[in-house]
Amino acid sequence: MGNSVEDWKREPTTASALFGIELPYRPPKNPVGAFLWRQRFWIETTSGLSLLEPWEKILILAIFYLLITLVFTGLYKFVPQQLPLLHRRLVYYFFGNDESAAAAVSVRHLVADWVRHNVSAGPR
Repeated sequence: MGNSVEDWKREPTTASALFGIELPYRPPKNPVGAFLWRQRFWIETTSGLSLLEPWEKILILAIFYLLITLVFTGLYKFVPQQLPLLHRRLVYYFFGNDESAAAAVSVRHLVADWVRHNVSAGPR
């Protein structure tokens, strides 16, 4: 993409605004594409990606996507195993040393009452 008048006047597609290496000068005509172009514009200008060369931008984004993939994979595998432990600890913190089923039911009733009072459908 050069700095010519033709490049500046060109209307980009949504795909080129999202997946192109260089950010187009103008948003696409599609409202969803324009919104996503604005978000990409904000991220690139805030983080400084717009100042990098294309190979640097590809390298940084590849590292970022790899790290995000590793984090979400770890959460997907780790969190389900830790939920029972988290539940037992919450019961202990709320009700002391009692780990009986009655304490678990009390926690459920406590949460249900809080939800019922704070997430009501209308004014009181």
